[in-house]
Amino acid sequence: METAFVTASPDAALGDVAALMVRHRVDGVAVVEGERLVGMITAAEFLQLLLPNRVRFLDVDLYLGPRRLHQELLREIAGVRAKDVMTPAVHTVAPDTPLEQVISLLGQHGRRHLPVVEEGRLVGMIDRIDVVRLFTHGSSREETRG
Repeated sequence: METAFVTASPDAALGDVAALMVRHRVDGVAVVEGERLVGMITAAEFLQLLLPNRVRFLDVDLYLGPRRLHQELLREIAGVRAKDVMTPAVHTVAPDTPLEQVISLLGQHGRRHLPVVEEGRLVGMIDRIDVVRLFTHGSSREETRG
């Protein structure tokens, strides 16, 4: 679990959230009011904003929206507020949640981040890379034995 994680307020502009994600090299940001988790914004939400809307008509897929990304569209999206695009119903775990349950939740539905909440406060963030780190601890122990 990481206790140093990136957060944004619900009223933060998406351009600012994007800048946070790039600066900190993360693909997910917790949206908090005070210390209370209210949602998550990931790179997936940014992708959804840029995908054209698909409409099926007479067995033909029609795509509505711009074919090219124009600076005007990107500026418009950058001004949208975090609360308007965040995923509000976020699965969370407690600090004492068993590792097996954490791994199971991370494996479901392409979830990459799992906020850790204690008494309503966001206290940490578990990412898939934290599971990968488990393997490095085991291999370094093996190397020191041999």
